[in-house]
This record gives sequence, structure tokens and C-alpha cells, in this order.
Amino acid sequence: MRTALGLAGVTIGMGALLAGSLIVFGPRSVAFAFCVVWFPTGWFTVVAQLLGLRLPESVVRLRAFERRGRLYELLGVRVAKRVLRRGPLSVFSRDMRLSGERTPAAIARLESQMRFAEAIHLVVLLAVVPVIVHAAARGWWAAAGWTLLFDVLVNAYPAMLQRYNRAWLASLSSQGGGFATADGGKPSTL
Repeated sequence: MRTALGLAGVTIGMGALLAGSLIVFGPRSVAFAFCVVWFPTGWFTVVAQLLGLRLPESVVRLRAFERRGRLYELLGVRVAKRVLRRGPLSVFSRDMRLSGERTPAAIARLESQMRFAEAIHLVVLLAVVPVIVHAAARGWWAAAGWTLLFDVLVNAYPAMLQRYNRAWLASLSSQGGGFATADGGKPSTL
């Protein structure tokens, strides 16, 4: 019963926030583009926690091309990592660090948290695409562009970062070291 009430409460709250931002800012505004990405991300985080949702292994399994981390580094994931580790955005990544203990249990716990964060961002990334398509179909090019930009920043980069860090964790646990980054260093987790 508590889960159902929690789901109803966060869903009604998110719907009210989105409706309010639509009324206040209008469907073509930069502010609404941000809200249409940010609010569902927060909402789905709570829903996924309440329901214990996880993506299938076939989706979260790292592919061979991801294991070295180079593709993500070329896409700028290290910049995203720096932004998320410092300043006010670090509040979202407090628990996403490997502490001094590098035991198999600590690594497994961190990987589970990373998989959860990755799932949130992947699902919302894809869920926002119809909003972008709708804005483009109506000829609201600025709204479509801003929504796409915010979706990439709020969801695509964090999802890529979790995959990048999980590849490093897998390397760490299997080889005892971790992969080297393009500049020769070893990445810490988020």
C-alpha cells in the first residue's frame, strides 16, 4: 500500500510540476525544455527505487568496444565526470565513489549503484525522444533543439559515464588495476 501511495504521490507531483511549467513558461521555452527533461528524470528515479526496477542484463552488459573506454573519452565523458564531481551537481553522485576499500563486495555494491543510475538515465533519455519529435513536427525547432541538448546533458552523458566507470570497475576487479585513460592516468569512479 505504501508503494502504491508513493507512486501515486510522485506521479501526481511530477505531473503537476510539468503542467505548471508548461503554463508558466510555454511549450516553446528553454525553461520548459529543461523541465521536460529534469522532472521525469527525478520522477523515474523515485519510481525505479520504489519498484526495484532494473534493466535486463542484455542491455547493461558492456560490449567489447566499451571495455577500453576510448569511445567515451572521445565523446567527452571525462569532462562530464569533472562537472559531476565538483560543485553543486556533486550532490547527485555522493554514493558513486569507490572508497578506500577495494574489496569484491565494495566493487559489486558500486557497480550495482552504477547500473541503477545508468538505467534511470537510459530510460528517460529514450522517453524524452517523443517530446523532441513532437516539437520538431510542430516546427518548434528551438524547443526541439533545447530539449535534445538537455536530454543529452542530463541523461546521455550520465548514462555513458556509468558505462565508462563500470568498464573500469570490471577491469579493476579482474586485473587488480583498472584501464588507463587516454592521458595515461586511471579514472576514479564518479
